[in-house]
This record gives sequence, structure tokens and C-alpha cells, in this order.
Amino acid sequence: MRNARITIRASEEHINKLNALSQQLEITKTDLIKKIIDDGFSQIAEITNPELLAALDKIEKMLSSIGNNLNQLARKVNAGSAFTKQDIAALEQVSKRFETLSDLIATRTKKTIIKKRGSK
Repeated sequence: MRNARITIRASEEHINKLNALSQQLEITKTDLIKKIIDDGFSQIAEITNPELLAALDKIEKMLSSIGNNLNQLARKVNAGSAFTKQDIAALEQVSKRFETLSDLIATRTKKTIIKKRGSK
């Protein structure tokens, strides 16, 4: 229930940063502040590396293809049809795509730990 209102004083610089961040995330300033309160503080990473962007695009396309194949097989089974050799081949292809996807992620991923200010 939203019945309380808060007002803050901030420098023009902080207001500009708040406005820019809410625009970047495409959420309202109110939702941004709520998110910070609910989720805590963290950093937002912008990915600009063309190689990484290409890899992420490839991953997205592979996941979409895998999802489509699984949905088609699920519809068939739910309709009462039996699995065919072609269906088994499609499942094997899905499995191979998952392996390829796993390898792609493993070779392109770096683990980063973001700490809050003042934490050790």
C-alpha cells in the first residue's frame, strides 16, 4: 500500500545521476529507489566488448532454437503421439546444442565479485 511520501534534498549532480540511471534501466525513479532498497547496492555492468556481445547473441539464438525444439516435442507427446526416430534425433541435437552452449559459456565467462563499499 503506497500511502507514505518521502522528499529528499540532493545536489544537481546527484539528481542528474539518478535521472540518467533510471533512464538507462528504463524504470521510474521511484522504482529505481525501491529496487535499491529491496535488492541492496550493486554495480551495473555495461557490456561493450564486440566478441562478448557476439557470443551472447549466439547463446540467445541457441537457447531459442532449443526451446522451440522442446516445445514441438512436448506438444506431440501431449497430443498422444509416440516418439519417432526423428524425435529422438531432435532430442540428441538438443543435447549437442546444450553441450556446445555449455562449452561456449565456459570459455567466455569470467567470474567477477562485486563488493559493497566498506565490505571485506
